[in-house]
Amino acid sequence: MLCGGLLGTFTVSPAQAQLLRGALDTTGSILGTGVSLGTTSPGSGLLGTGLTVNTSGNGVLGTGLGVSTTAPGSGVLGTGLNLGTSGNGVLGTGVTVGSSNPGSGVLGTGVNVGTTGNGVLGTGLTVGTTQPGDGLLGTGLTLGTAGAGGTGTGGTGTGGTGTGGATAGGAGGAGGAGGAGGSGTCGTCGSAGTGAGSGTGTGQGVYIVTGNVTQSQGQTIVSDLRLSSFSEITAVGTNNTSALAAPVATGGDALAVGYGSSAAGTASTAVGTGAAAVNTGSVAIGYAASAQGLGGTAVGTASAASGAGSTALGFVAGATGTGSTAIGAAASAAGNNSVALGNGAAANQANTIAIGANVKTTQANQVAIGNAANTYTLAGVASQASAAAQSGATAFVTTDASGNLAASAYGPSTIAALGNRVDSVQSQVNNLEAKTDTMQRYAVQTRKESRQGVAMAIAMATAPMPSAPGKTTWATNGATYRGEWA
Repeated sequence: MLCGGLLGTFTVSPAQAQLLRGALDTTGSILGTGVSLGTTSPGSGLLGTGLTVNTSGNGVLGTGLGVSTTAPGSGVLGTGLNLGTSGNGVLGTGVTVGSSNPGSGVLGTGVNVGTTGNGVLGTGLTVGTTQPGDGLLGTGLTLGTAGAGGTGTGGTGTGGTGTGGATAGGAGGAGGAGGAGGSGTCGTCGSAGTGAGSGTGTGQGVYIVTGNVTQSQGQTIVSDLRLSSFSEITAVGTNNTSALAAPVATGGDALAVGYGSSAAGTASTAVGTGAAAVNTGSVAIGYAASAQGLGGTAVGTASAASGAGSTALGFVAGATGTGSTAIGAAASAAGNNSVALGNGAAANQANTIAIGANVKTTQANQVAIGNAANTYTLAGVASQASAAAQSGATAFVTTDASGNLAASAYGPSTIAALGNRVDSVQSQVNNLEAKTDTMQRYAVQTRKESRQGVAMAIAMATAPMPSAPGKTTWATNGATYRGEWA
């Protein structure tokens, strides 16, 4: 029986393999798209779309390709390629069959068949037996005997009436590099069999075959053969040393990313190892971050936003009050509507604000800024714009030793009124001074007169007295008293 074989060139790399689905009998063999065995009996196999047999028993692969001779078993693949002798098959340009024995076949450039009945697929590949129907699929892979059924890309099956995995057949061959599990045919009929052995592929190549397989007696057609090769893809790197569970997103439209993460709230987001977004609209980002409040946001390792509408940003930052905000490492905002800004800042009473490192509020509605070591600069206070922005009476700001600020009961307007009062006092003082001068002058005059009177009293002489008959004696005295004379 003539069984010259024609196999289309279908070369694969070592890291890839091809998936074969088809039928193989003792007279016709088909492998891959565009591969046909050029046997002389009717029912020779064609593989490909729109392929027809030109003459009785002749196999043609390709569109518009004809057999140039009418000798049984003649086959042509390619444009203008003819069989050199009766029963010989040629594939490629300038390729000749080395002998004229029936069944000789060549596939590849410059490759010759060494012995009768041998078939070659690829460069320098030779079928090792001379039985009719021998063929070869893949690099260095050989079908064992007539009627053998191949299982898996690059695998070989043993002879028998069935294929690998069949009751009477041998086990399927192992998968070649980059291959997938394959299927074979029975040894005596054209219907397809199934192989029990599945190939295990290695390498980077991944091959996908799509389309329908239609088979009839001695004929198999495979369409839509697509080969896709995927290179190495780098994914998100992880190292689950804590052996945490896979992320779980149970809330509607929720997202959980990271080992042990959980997004239970509707439209919640948990990103990070052990992150938990419990409530609706909550967001937890970071290792062990927790957002339990409605619409709460926690960003940072071990950060927690448990209050409704709360926000915690920073390492172990905590916002537990409703509408509270804590920003900074270890910042704490426990009061409702409180704000803590800074490393270790704490606003734990309602409506409080703590700004600065380790600044803490002590009572509700308090605003604490800085500590005892801080100085305060408000450059705009001295501007005209600031003065123009004020309205009504102004007051002075006072402070105590602890830095508690308050406005005094008096201010610039009080000082202005005080000036008028001082002017009035000055007038009164002037009047008093004038009166004092008058009194001083009176006192001086009175003192002078008094002293003069004393001096005069001292200087008074005795009354004239008769000193002798017919004579009168007169005496005169003088005196001084504290600077006054008489």
